[in-house]
Amino acid sequence: MVLRWYVLREHLAPFLFSFAVIMFLLVVDLILQMIDLILGKGIAIEVVLELFFLNTAWMVALAVPMAVLVGTLMAFGRLSGDHEITAMRALGIGLQQVGWPVVLVGVLIGMLLIVFNDRVLPEFNYRARLLMWDIQRKRPAVTLEEGIFIQDFENYKMLIGHIDERTSALKDVVIYKYEPGGYPVVFVAERGAVFFSEQDDEALLTLYNGETHRVDETDPELYVRTVFERTTLRLGEAGRRLSRTISHYRTDREMGVGMMLERVVDYEAEVRSLQAESAGRIGGFFCRYFFEDAPGAAHTVDLEFQGLLAQIQADAALVGHKRREAGRYRVEIHKKFSIPAACLTFILVGAPLGVRVRKSSPAVGAGISIGFFLIYWLCLIGGEKLADRGFVSPWFAMWSPNILIGLVGGWMVVHTVFEQRRWWRGGCAS
Repeated sequence: MVLRWYVLREHLAPFLFSFAVIMFLLVVDLILQMIDLILGKGIAIEVVLELFFLNTAWMVALAVPMAVLVGTLMAFGRLSGDHEITAMRALGIGLQQVGWPVVLVGVLIGMLLIVFNDRVLPEFNYRARLLMWDIQRKRPAVTLEEGIFIQDFENYKMLIGHIDERTSALKDVVIYKYEPGGYPVVFVAERGAVFFSEQDDEALLTLYNGETHRVDETDPELYVRTVFERTTLRLGEAGRRLSRTISHYRTDREMGVGMMLERVVDYEAEVRSLQAESAGRIGGFFCRYFFEDAPGAAHTVDLEFQGLLAQIQADAALVGHKRREAGRYRVEIHKKFSIPAACLTFILVGAPLGVRVRKSSPAVGAGISIGFFLIYWLCLIGGEKLADRGFVSPWFAMWSPNILIGLVGGWMVVHTVFEQRRWWRGGCAS
């Protein structure tokens, strides 16, 4: 029992280390993808942190199985490299005796990951999609600069001669206001100040000691010049607030198993209904024109037959679409279980492979793990594409990577166990 706990403890540090590294790499990749969008929109730091937090859910779903593989390979690699596996062999302790607690922990991690994928991941994906949509819809934050035309406000163009760095006061301000269906109005002022209404997310510009220039709407040949000491313009949305969307629509990756099963049942019911309607149309046609006394004129029969064929083709296309949609939900259902099951599959591969590698270097363990994980992920993605198009069944598409790598891992475990037994018997005989 002490030895088994010792082997389990040896897995903890490599698992946590690899999990942290994988999460760090995924977060950095996400930052590089979103940095231009986030910086260009003037998003508050708390919203940015919320977006990254919501995206950590799918990262965890990927990082945990890979961390299990890296941790298992590195732990058994260190034990083998320090000849502790050799010492266990000398005592007649095989890989299967110290490995089964690791397998049990892998099963436990997989079960927890199933719950995570069914309850937490869909909700985080749903909220992350809505937040990302809100960020994309948000106008860029308003920035005031000297000497260039500012066009961030609808129906306004603004030219500022100078901005006081200490007080943010504006000097030598020229505003072009475009009236829908009318003539533009020009505001020229010695100074001005911009204020933001937090309640309405609106920008207000107050001008001092200025003039307005415009063409009279009733008489285009009449030019109007007005002098003012102070006037305020409502420039419109300031782009400082993020409007949150409320939506009840969810994609397949934003649903739990129960919700997707309901969709599958609905699609199957619709398929049966369409098939029954098609069969009824065909039966009705033959009953009318082959068993009734007065089937009607030949050209009428031909027209109805052509219409029947068109309707049958339309029903068949709709049935195919409904089946593909049901298959897509089935793929996601199987994926919620197959990816957590990869924890056990990777243990079957990592344990014997770590014994054979005999290296404790993180680079060696990471390199081998990445190779196996790429094979697994490519098979999973390829199977998902084929299943979505109806070429293979959903269960085979999602479980074939586990079956393939599991068979390889099982063969390696059996081979390692028998090799240890031969070694132990040979050592005893000598």
